Parts: sequence; C-alpha cells; structure tokens
Amino acid sequence: MKKFSIYYLVILIFFCACNNQSRKSEYPYRNAQLPVSQRVADLLSRMTLNEKIRQLDMWSGGEVANIVNHDTNSFSAEKVAEVIDSTGIGSIHDFYPMSASEVNKIQRYALTHTRLGIPVLFIEEGLHGYNGAGATYFPVPLELASAWDTSLVHHVGRVIGTEARAHGIEMILGPVLGLARDPRWGRVEETYGEDPYLDACNGVAMVKGLQGDSLQDDNAVIAEPKHFAIHSIPEAGSNTSPVSIGEREARSAFLYPFEEAVRVGGAMGIMAAYSEDDGIPCVDNHWLLTEVLRKEWGFKGFVLSDLGAIRMSLEDHHVAADTSDALAQTIKAGLDMQFYDFKHPTFERAIKKALNEHLLSEKDLDRAVGDVLRVKFILGLFDHPYIDTSLVSKVFHTPQSQQLALKAAQEGIILLKNDHGLLPIKKTIRSVAVIGPLATSTYLGDYSADATGISILDGLKERAGKMLKINYAQGYGPDSLSEAAQSVLISKAVGISNRCDISIVVLGESERMDGEGKDRAHLDLDSRQK
Repeated sequence: MKKFSIYYLVILIFFCACNNQSRKSEYPYRNAQLPVSQRVADLLSRMTLNEKIRQLDMWSGGEVANIVNHDTNSFSAEKVAEVIDSTGIGSIHDFYPMSASEVNKIQRYALTHTRLGIPVLFIEEGLHGYNGAGATYFPVPLELASAWDTSLVHHVGRVIGTEARAHGIEMILGPVLGLARDPRWGRVEETYGEDPYLDACNGVAMVKGLQGDSLQDDNAVIAEPKHFAIHSIPEAGSNTSPVSIGEREARSAFLYPFEEAVRVGGAMGIMAAYSEDDGIPCVDNHWLLTEVLRKEWGFKGFVLSDLGAIRMSLEDHHVAADTSDALAQTIKAGLDMQFYDFKHPTFERAIKKALNEHLLSEKDLDRAVGDVLRVKFILGLFDHPYIDTSLVSKVFHTPQSQQLALKAAQEGIILLKNDHGLLPIKKTIRSVAVIGPLATSTYLGDYSADATGISILDGLKERAGKMLKINYAQGYGPDSLSEAAQSVLISKAVGISNRCDISIVVLGESERMDGEGKDRAHLDLDSRQK
C-alpha cells in the first residue's frame, strides 16, 4: 500500500507540473503574435512582489556555475536551483560560458521550474572583443577611432555581437561614449576620442554592429552605451570624482554621442555612471534618465547602474538616508537594475521597506520591471530562448575575424613624424636595435581578459626574417631594481644602439599605468624612460 501511495504521489506531482506549464502557455504574454507592450502588461499583472524585485537584480556567474579563473568551467544544477528557485532572476554577469550549452541549461531551468517561466538575461563585457576566452580581440576603441572608418567599426561590432550571442550572451556592456577631454583619466583608451561628432559616428556604428538587423537573430546583442553621462571629465582626471558643467555644454558635447546612439543607433541599453554632475549622482538624476533619455530621445530599453553606483549614492555621495532610500531615489529617477550594489537579501528587503514607507510607489517599481521585461521580449527570449550550440565552432575567432582585427590595427596606426624620411626602413639597413621592455609587451588593453597579442619585438623579428638582425635591450627595469642595476641596463642599451644602424625605442604607458582605476596626476613619461 505504501508503494502505491508513493506512486500516486509522483503521478500527482507530474500532473501538477504539466498542468502548470499548460496554464502558462495559455497566458497572453506567451503569445508571440501580440504586441510587446501588451505582453509586458499581462506578465506584470501576474507577478508577485518578490518576482518583480528579482527582475531588477543581477547575479554573478560564480553564484550559478563553477568558475575557473575567468570562464565557466561547468554547470551547477544545485547552484542554479538554489538561486533561481521558483521565482526567477533578472540577469547574470561574469559567467563567460565556454559554449552555449551552459546558458541553455540555465534558461531551461528558468522556463520550466519558475512559476511564470521568465528567462534570464546574460550580460558580459565586450568593449573591443567579446571578453570570453579565445575570442577575437580588436584594437582599443581609441585606435579604432583613429582609423576614421565607421564602416570598419560597424564590422567590428558585428563580430563582437556574433561571437557573444553564439555563447548565449544577449547584452554587451559597451560602447564607451565619454569624450576623452582629460588625458589623466585612465580610461581614455576605452573612448573614441575627444570629438563629439567622431565619437557619435563611431558610437552609432558600434551600436548598430552589435545589435544587427534584429535582436532576435543569433548574431545580435543588446548594446549598452556608457557611462551615462558626462563621466569622462572628472575633477583631476580621477575616475569617480564629481563633474561640474552647464546644460549647454553637456548637450552640445557630452550628451550628443549618447543621443545619436539612442535616436539613430537604436541602443536598447544604457549604463548610468557612478559619478555625479553638479552634485546629483547620475543614478539619481531624473532629468538625465527620464526627461532627456526617455521623454526627449524616446529610449525604449532599460538602464543598468555601473558597478556599485547605487551604493555609492549612499556611502560616497551621501544623498540617501539608508539602502531603501538609495534604491527608491534611483528607481524613481529612471534606473532599472542594480549591478552588484547590494547583496540579494538586502536588496529585496530594502525595496519592500521603500514600498511600505511610501518612499517608492508600486507604479515606479512596475515601470522598472516593465523595462527589463520589454528587453527580454524584444530579444525573443520568451519565444526562442535557446542558442544553437554548434554556432561557436562556425563563427568564433574565425580567420575572417582575425583578418578584420589585423586590418583594424593597421588602419589605426598613426605616424606623427617621419623626419629625414627614416621610414620605411631602407634596404641598406642591416641591423636594428630595439630598446625598452614595452617592446616585449603583449598587452591588448583593458577589458581583454587574459588574451595576449604579438609584441613589437616579435613582430619585427617575424617581418625582418633574415634580412635584418634584430638586437634587443631592456634599457631599464622595475622600480625595485637598484640604481646600480639600472645603470647596467642603460649601458647595455646604449652599447647595442651604437652598434646598430638604427634604433627603435618603444616608449609609453605600461599596463600598470593605463586602464580603469589607473588615473594619473601628471602626463610625464615614466622617469626611467627619459
């Protein structure tokens, strides 16, 4: 009798699960023939408060999978079940799957085990190449802009979008559309330069390249211009410092590239900066996120905070009384999703507290949730949630993409001077001295994961073959090296240079001096390079 009872219980559970899936399929939001606005409204009307709140939150890859170094090593059914549960989640970042199969497994769980079957949005970095292992990397955006070729930038965007979506990634955090007006700022290399028009043209090209012909295609991703806005001229060039400019300058210069990216490019994502403009944090700026972005420009996507930006309004800008107040202010201003700001239980409790204390209205909450859901519908995640796992072998790091990367590098090179016609190197030259440790650097720029390129020294050796003798000297060492040891390196470099027909001295900023969080107080060369 006990055996029969267990048998009937299993049958009952199976029947209930099937019945639940059947009911979900009948809901209007499941009908692909209905307008997206109608589907969003129907789904919102069926959601519990917990389900809504979790759509505004982001989880890290390590919370749902086993991560080794940078990329997902294996899928974890236990972690996925614990995190997604029956309620669902908004997005996952820092996941970087080796193939789309891991993404498909998570989507399958979200669709079949949660009450309403809301898919997950996968978001990753891709500033100048999808940031997963083995991807095709292109020159940093500053060099791409130096090519003065928006068609080239568009093709680069197509490759990034194609390689990302083949892995199941649906949104890329880029491009950076700040104007590079202060060279002390460490993130200048991430921008398309200082000119608003050129910046806007390249921004539109990249957005259109990433988003492709249709966001439901398996080679297109959401583009998310950042950092909105006026983030690139912080006081003293320090990344998180305040900005103070008037509306006229903001609109004519710093907002213009974003406006074009939204109006012309059709960008469906925006990242709000963690800086403040005229005393108002960007994540709390209603004029910026609602009046300008949505009402003036007609933005239809969703706004994500920069990492920790909402928390900074509480802990750094000191404009909020507590976590509930910080979240209420940012959602009312027009922001939609947090980026690792607060731990998930804290985030959920704070939103509920904000609602209970009337700091936040249910209408404001629904607007934010609706923005996130709209993007998921537009991406086709409700109707076509799974990615063909064979795509990676067909489109990832192809010879054609590598050739495009080479072309972009070649077109972006700038020759500032060529005194006495030194270049190209004449056939009478037989020996070349290459000086400086940067000649051996394979660093590809910030946001390039663990990828490496070909160093200047190796490139010269490969190109020269047996025609030229390439001699290398380090020239200087790290700061920890003694003065006597530094003198030995300099003497060796001078000796090699004197024995060769010409010398190529490689100078510039090392990896430790350039990139996010590596702002500078001056523009001098490293003292050891002088």
